Amino acid sequence: MSATNQKQAPGRAAAAGFFGGAIEFYDFFIYGTASAIAFNALFFTELAPAIGTLVAFATLAVGYLIRPLGAVIFGHIGDRYGRKKALMATLYTMGGATVLIGLLPTTTAIGDWAALLLVALRLIQGLGLGGEMGNAATLAMESSPRNRRGFYSSFSYAGGFAGMVMATGVFALVRSLPGDAFMSWGWRIPFLLSVVLVVIAYVVRRQIPEPDTADRVRADGRAEEMPIKQVLRSHKKDVLLATFMATGPNTVYYIVAVFALSYATSEYGISQTTMLIIVTISSALLCASVPAWGALSDRVGRRRLIITGFVIEAALTFLFFMTLPAADPVLILMGMISVLVFGHGIVTGTSGAFFPELFPAEVRSSAVSLGQQLGGALSGLGPLVASAITVAAPGNSALVGIYGGVLCLLGALAARSAVARWGHQGAVTERLATRPDTAPATS
Repeated sequence: MSATNQKQAPGRAAAAGFFGGAIEFYDFFIYGTASAIAFNALFFTELAPAIGTLVAFATLAVGYLIRPLGAVIFGHIGDRYGRKKALMATLYTMGGATVLIGLLPTTTAIGDWAALLLVALRLIQGLGLGGEMGNAATLAMESSPRNRRGFYSSFSYAGGFAGMVMATGVFALVRSLPGDAFMSWGWRIPFLLSVVLVVIAYVVRRQIPEPDTADRVRADGRAEEMPIKQVLRSHKKDVLLATFMATGPNTVYYIVAVFALSYATSEYGISQTTMLIIVTISSALLCASVPAWGALSDRVGRRRLIITGFVIEAALTFLFFMTLPAADPVLILMGMISVLVFGHGIVTGTSGAFFPELFPAEVRSSAVSLGQQLGGALSGLGPLVASAITVAAPGNSALVGIYGGVLCLLGALAARSAVARWGHQGAVTERLATRPDTAPATS
């Protein structure tokens, strides 16, 4: 890589991660929103409304459950053939499936085949998404200077929340269509618009160079034939800890930004448009905060900051669901901003560099992707579990807050165990088996 490319690589890698994250969260959030307000009437018409919504959320969970397989497939590509090739492959898979959902006939047109095709496309979408964030975070970390990894790596997550803002904004607009226009054809617009993000991401990703670290691994003959075998043989405990660290904050995000949207509308009579605006504002502030938290992790240390973030997120999640029955939009807005910016933002802003720094370059894409997506699979059950809790205990939203808070506290314990297991950062540096300029930042 030339000196010019080396200098420009962090910015390009951050941009590639940003747009990839935007597609991931845009695609998943429009599906989650459609599950909450439309899919029960479009694809599950023979079920009672409450049960139809529950089944729609179950199809949302299906996409998460398949993501670990996507992590294995695209993690393998990233470790064997390059991070860039893996990211191009995930882009085609994600974007194609999302656009096809927007073109899918409903039950009234093709009967039960509509629901089956919806689930199939959701599975394909989940496969692509399973390899996206791990490869993007790995590429950004490996392309960044040692003292700026937290900042540059955070853009994958910041892009995700930008995708949330776009998704909620688009849904707020199409939801205001007159008469039956939204249920007739308007719901398709958010899915079809994802092609714009795909084209932008394609242009950006074509221009990024492969990180020197990944090139050296292959040039030195250290690339694993089957990276996942090495991960399961030598890094099982590390992946398990990463899984616990990913589960809590992801669950909180989806029960606060997806489940609460549907619940506040059906249980407390707050309009869907109002809730979409609340989620949009909160996600916009979260998006802006994530790089700031990532930069702070470069200064104060990621280990200390991520544990603090877990504890804050647990407490604020419980308080958010405790105050939800007040049905006050202003209070809901302030509560959601608090949870997402000052709890979730700290954890995600730190995670972008924290996870890749924990694994050696030979298996980094596979290990990071698997840990994140096992956590993603568990957190994808969040809206479904939250729905089941409120069906079993009507009106008791505090139980949902306890559910999310406990998972975040488990994440804090996992992070603390990781710190004890890895010891000082020099132990990780030794395991990286790369030059000093690829060693993780001390913390």
